[in-house]
Parts: sequence; C-alpha cells; structure tokens
Amino acid sequence: MIDDFYIECTRKRPTNTLNENNRAIKSYADTTINGYVGTRSIKNVLIAGQWTVKTQYKFYTSDWEIEFGDLIDYENLIYKVVSHPKNTAHKDNHMKVMLEEIDNIKQ
Repeated sequence: MIDDFYIECTRKRPTNTLNENNRAIKSYADTTINGYVGTRSIKNVLIAGQWTVKTQYKFYTSDWEIEFGDLIDYENLIYKVVSHPKNTAHKDNHMKVMLEEIDNIKQ
C-alpha cells in the first residue's frame, strides 16, 4: 500500500497574525503529517507569451485536513498544494493532491 512509503513531513498552513504595530503579517501554523511525494508530471505551458515547463508532483497523505494553498515541507524541499484534495478510489485510506516546488516561503 502507498502508506508503506509515507515519511514524516510538515504541513504549513498560512495564517494572518498581527505584529506589534497591529499590522497583518503572514505566518504559518505547522502540523506534522505523514505523506509521500510520488511521480511527477511535466507539461509545456504558455506564460506571458513564453513557453515554459511546469512540473507538478503527486502527493499522497493520510492528512484529511490538507487544503489548496497549504505548503508541504518534505525532505527539506518546500512544495505548494496546487489542487483540491481527492479521496482516491473513494476508499477513505488516503488523499491525493498535486504539488509544485517553490523556492522559498514568502513572509
């Protein structure tokens, strides 16, 4: 089963908090989850008149609270969830989302 390959990773959910000047700043609530980054898909996309390669990865997790826009810290790489979660095969044993690797976390 896919959960035999799960490793511990961190889900970072963006939250807004206020700094000492009462201004909103973005921070992240970290939650430890189990998951597995699987195969990647590569496709050519047209962005601003330029063709570029877009790479996405399948991510399987036992975390039923994963959402579009969450960040995943997996083996010291940061990924962003770019799809809505799917209950694969409707067997209620794991969720699948698509991830894109990002360079850094914007604060």
